[in-house]
Amino acid sequence: MQEANPLSFVSPKRPGSTMATASTANAEASPEVMRLFSSQVMENLLENMLNGVAFCKMIYENDQPVDFLFLFTNPAFHKQTGLGPVVGHLVSEIIPNIRESDLQLFQIYGRVARGGAPEAFVVFVEGLQQWYSVSAYCPQPGHFISLFDVISERINAEKTLHERATQLQFVLEGSELGFWDWNIATNKVIRNERWALMLGYSHDEMQQTTMQWTDFVHPDDREFAWASINNVLEGRTISHKLEYRMLHKDGSIRWILDQAKVMERDEHGRAVRMCGTHTDVTDRKALEEELIRQAHIDYLTGVNNRRYFMERAELELRRANRCGNKLSIFMLDIDHFKMINDRYGHKVGDLVLKMLAEVCQSALRDIDVLARMGGEEFAVLLPETESSLAIEVARRLQDSINKASLPLEGDLAIKIQVSIGVASMTSPHDNMDILLHRADTALYEAKNTGRNRICVAPC
Repeated sequence: MQEANPLSFVSPKRPGSTMATASTANAEASPEVMRLFSSQVMENLLENMLNGVAFCKMIYENDQPVDFLFLFTNPAFHKQTGLGPVVGHLVSEIIPNIRESDLQLFQIYGRVARGGAPEAFVVFVEGLQQWYSVSAYCPQPGHFISLFDVISERINAEKTLHERATQLQFVLEGSELGFWDWNIATNKVIRNERWALMLGYSHDEMQQTTMQWTDFVHPDDREFAWASINNVLEGRTISHKLEYRMLHKDGSIRWILDQAKVMERDEHGRAVRMCGTHTDVTDRKALEEELIRQAHIDYLTGVNNRRYFMERAELELRRANRCGNKLSIFMLDIDHFKMINDRYGHKVGDLVLKMLAEVCQSALRDIDVLARMGGEEFAVLLPETESSLAIEVARRLQDSINKASLPLEGDLAIKIQVSIGVASMTSPHDNMDILLHRADTALYEAKNTGRNRICVAPC
């Protein structure tokens, strides 16, 4: 197949880069998306990501997803799929009969491209003979971005482990796992020492009852923990596998992965013995929470990032419509920030951004949500705030910024000014895209009429 013409955002240093695409594909992407992908930072990020990334336009016939056009791929895409150049081509051209063999993939991507919620899923792609862990979201109507990893080795390993596990004793005494053995007929529970130590108790402090286990489980988790066990006892599920919180002797909370099976049933099929293991996954849960937090935080300034701002803004907008509350936002941008970078260097520019974030955090109210949207542009979400109060908050913030300075070596110091655009919800039909557009328009007006100003979008 003939190579497609490259997009303008492809680095000339990479003439063979897979970031090239067809001119027709270029036309399908919005200016906002093209600006995103054309930035050097984004290009470097995508070029070096271990995840495969594909930006595609969905093709529909009779309202059904029938194909998709590749607009962009990163190098990891080709490593993860084994495919050659695909940009500017339909997937049906690259993998014939893929719609017939992998209909689920089209159904999911079709839903997402219609503007549906992001979806994460695991799928076996027949056309590529690989298992993939996939996340997909819609950057603009009719399009989707897919991020994925090959997990075939992991899936195969899990199948092998499962097959071996069925041949082995369910658990061995003396392992590092907490072990419990429940005689259902007598309601007697035997636990090993490790089970007790996980919760800060000695083995002698353990009682051989299910009641003690219930008392150790966090009150908010007891009902669904027992529901999971009862599902296994009554044959609705094969195994019990659940993560829930338990109370440590010192008052702290421990996250436990509890796994169990019915090991014996009587002639009537009633469960008479159930065995399981406890694994302390507290550290893993803490890491997961930290990763989630980091996914919502701007790496440079430590304030919220654009992703979190949009998620929170949508929630607050729905709440405002539901409760009849007011809502405002404003955008702010550092005046002449390029001059700072050009004169003092990007390291000083980064310090300026951090200083601005700190000043904003100190000047804003507890209910306000500050986020860095990109570059030197920040946004503030003001729940339960009408236009006049939003202007007051913006003025107070601007005054605090004007008074701040970043000291340099010697007696030098950098002072900054910002332009602010304010927008308020005026109708239940207002969505966040409308509000952001109004605020952005007001911001540009402030820039174009002298800078260091606050402009308000008309109601």
